[in-house]
Amino acid sequence: MFEARRNQFYEMSEVQFEEMKKFYEKLGFTPMQVKVLTSFCFGIRIKVNKSLPYTADWRFPVRTESSTPFRRSGGIFKNAAPQSVSMMGGMPQPVSSQMSKPLMAMPAPAAPAPQRMFTAYESMSDGAAPAMPEVIEDFSTAETHVTDENRVHSPLDQPQAIFSANVNTASWDYLRSKIEQKQRPDTNFIRVEEIINSYRYDLPKPKGDDLFSLSAEKCKCPWNPDAELLFVGMKAKEVPVDVKQNLVFLVDVSGSMQDQWILVKMSMAAIISRLKKGDTLSVISYSNITTVVKKDIDGGDKSKCVEALTSVEGTGGWTHGSEGLEKAYEFLGEHYDKNANNRLFIFTDGDFNFGITAEGGLKDFICKKKETGIYLSIVGYGFGNFKDNKMETLAYNGNGNYTFVSNPYDINDNLCDKLISNLVTVAKDVKISVELNPAYVSSYRLIGYEFRSLTQQEFHDTKKAADGIGSGHNVAALIEYTKGKAEKQYSSRYVSNKAEKHDDEFAYIEVHYKSPDGKNLEASKSITVEEIEKADHANADIAKFLAAFGLCVTDSEYKGSAEKAMLEKMLREFEQNGKFDTNKKYSHFDIIRKYIQS
Repeated sequence: MFEARRNQFYEMSEVQFEEMKKFYEKLGFTPMQVKVLTSFCFGIRIKVNKSLPYTADWRFPVRTESSTPFRRSGGIFKNAAPQSVSMMGGMPQPVSSQMSKPLMAMPAPAAPAPQRMFTAYESMSDGAAPAMPEVIEDFSTAETHVTDENRVHSPLDQPQAIFSANVNTASWDYLRSKIEQKQRPDTNFIRVEEIINSYRYDLPKPKGDDLFSLSAEKCKCPWNPDAELLFVGMKAKEVPVDVKQNLVFLVDVSGSMQDQWILVKMSMAAIISRLKKGDTLSVISYSNITTVVKKDIDGGDKSKCVEALTSVEGTGGWTHGSEGLEKAYEFLGEHYDKNANNRLFIFTDGDFNFGITAEGGLKDFICKKKETGIYLSIVGYGFGNFKDNKMETLAYNGNGNYTFVSNPYDINDNLCDKLISNLVTVAKDVKISVELNPAYVSSYRLIGYEFRSLTQQEFHDTKKAADGIGSGHNVAALIEYTKGKAEKQYSSRYVSNKAEKHDDEFAYIEVHYKSPDGKNLEASKSITVEEIEKADHANADIAKFLAAFGLCVTDSEYKGSAEKAMLEKMLREFEQNGKFDTNKKYSHFDIIRKYIQS
């Protein structure tokens, strides 16, 4: 099958190749399996060039034996647009600088086209990451949801902060990748609640038959001396890990994904390394056509699983994403196992340019599919043409979760440790309400969750879609509030100005959710004044550090005195208390330190 592509190859540095090799070795693959995994990728050879520098973003353009690598003088792109080609119907086409802009563009340091003939790092002899480049919006077709920040409310006018649980990590993955590469992130792609939720807090485990534990802590607000912070934590019960997995990999092999295929294969290998005997795996690829590559492989037969990965061939061409999803759901429906976790993994940049492409159409499509009992996991790739909004829509409305991968660290951290370890969904459509007592809180603001904010009607509407939670998952939220007795800001003819007499309560947390079989359930907890005063605030201290970082990097209207100097001071305090490994590569502390130094 490699014959047709024998003159094509991916070129990488020796250091990068060794890192990829060690990645597969650590996953437990045999030497022969590692050799196979590092030789080809979707039918394209992998070649080592000792003179090449390390590519921090792990994107590799496809070359041919007859081509001469082009190295642009002057290093990274400034104001001049790079030359590139894209695959349109299998034929290379020049990318026009006059292409229409999307609603919101993500900055792209290199051309987003699938067959770049050079990268931003190729002209650098020392392999160091470049200085932060200027934004080139004309060559970005990436899209995301653009939402206004949550505002300040009186608990008498808006008594509840209501939101859908968010266990996705895509926004945090995108941000730390940009900082690691010393590139300017697009703030519209940053969801502060995902930064807060990306940390593994030490939350109390559920007791007895409870599915969730609910807890709260408070601490001082570092960026607003007149306010305090309420940390709300929810931890899901851990279920047995020996649940049978019935998985389908749906792989985007269209032209826009071509320089991401090495990362895609590494991601798939990470997942199959966790499968056991009795689990089943099938692999489907799609571009302008959809192909069943392999089906019903036993997860315990790693050689056959590896063979399935090496049997995937890239095609180029259009991205008929909706057809790929339709056929993958149809296939998994025909092979549905009522005693297993039936889940579809899609590996894509979300650039659906054929079939159903609009958000509204994708929402209607995936809402119907969620009723099949099939769960969805989305692994996203790419920067210049990544459709974050479409992936969010699919995950939010399709019993799904969603992460982003730009290097092996993302795979090890968020894909392996968070997403794979929580494949078993324990609750669907999880909605959280936090009501603050106006006797103690004069005003409040929910930090983040703008895209997932809900009304009271949506909170009680059992048909309203929301995010699911997997086994052992944590959900965290941070509310900035000012102490004092609330006053109504707006008049109302029929609403009483008097709060209910719950003098001992500081807040009331309520959760509405569905069991995996669709039963509507509730959980709640009253947070007393005494409890919140005595509670340890170790989780809240971490959350406020991450929130301050998020407010800084997004230049939030509510950031107050939050700036790099404040983050540096907080980081030193964490280093001094000795509780955390603050020097661990690619950790929260490492990334924020690099942001401070940028």
